[in-house]
Amino acid sequence: MSANLQHLHRPADTETHQPRVLGPESFRYEPEFFQDIRITPYSPAVGGIVEGFAIPASGEVPEVVQRHLYRSLLKYGFLSFAPGSIAPGGFERFAHLFGSPRFAGNPQAPRAGGETNAIDSARKKTRTNYIWHIDQAYRERPQKFTALYAHKAPGFGGGTVFSNATAAYRLIDPKFADYLDTLTIIHNGDQMGLLSMSYPDPERLIEARLQAPPLEVPLVRVHPETGDKQLFACELYAQRVLGVPRLVSDSLLNIVFEFLRSPEVCTEYRWQEGAALIWDNRIVQHRGVFNYGGQHRLLQRAVID
Repeated sequence: MSANLQHLHRPADTETHQPRVLGPESFRYEPEFFQDIRITPYSPAVGGIVEGFAIPASGEVPEVVQRHLYRSLLKYGFLSFAPGSIAPGGFERFAHLFGSPRFAGNPQAPRAGGETNAIDSARKKTRTNYIWHIDQAYRERPQKFTALYAHKAPGFGGGTVFSNATAAYRLIDPKFADYLDTLTIIHNGDQMGLLSMSYPDPERLIEARLQAPPLEVPLVRVHPETGDKQLFACELYAQRVLGVPRLVSDSLLNIVFEFLRSPEVCTEYRWQEGAALIWDNRIVQHRGVFNYGGQHRLLQRAVID
């Protein structure tokens, strides 16, 4: 992302004053147009399909287009780019349109060139990808965006399910939501075994745990650019609610998870080879769907700040 574009990404430039309760006005059905770009809702609650955009072989993407895509990403939660929009070798260049990519792999997700890493079903067997989560929510500074490029997609199955965590918050009765606003939780990177399964070597596992100790975070987080609230507790990392008995903590977290799984705020994205996807890690939660058996699934990932 160019330095000149940095100042454009401010709350004043995004939609504000969103409704507190999820209602018909929260859903999207009609496409939007900007120059030659068309964005069609992927589902009423989350996601947009981008058509009419391709990264040029030479030259830069105009800043006005970058700004439109950035704002649309904040609005839709994720953007899908059809096969052919981004060349296989241009994925990291695509990631730079939205920020600064940085390598964030582990032994089962090695570097795939530059600052990206590979997510390969042939070697990544942690299974934690199939539990609802926000990427790196157990770290003090989770990334803003995550982008994926499909080098190999299953013919059937292997999708990614997304939940609009802002819309899920608006499903909750406002009085109960006021109480949730006051709570903090512990996110732990090894709560469901992510670290344990990623680092089979005991010494490396100890090091990984020391680098990512349990972290106190708000149960409800405010988006730093839109000002909207979202449910931040995620099933993969949430260990407990602080200051309440264990039974109350478990009940509160189960209630939150139930709203996040609500069909009204979820959709399943189905992969195509050559497609690219980017999502706002502060708006959506996601999980993979392990229903593709022995088919090969190879994605290239960029973590973007």
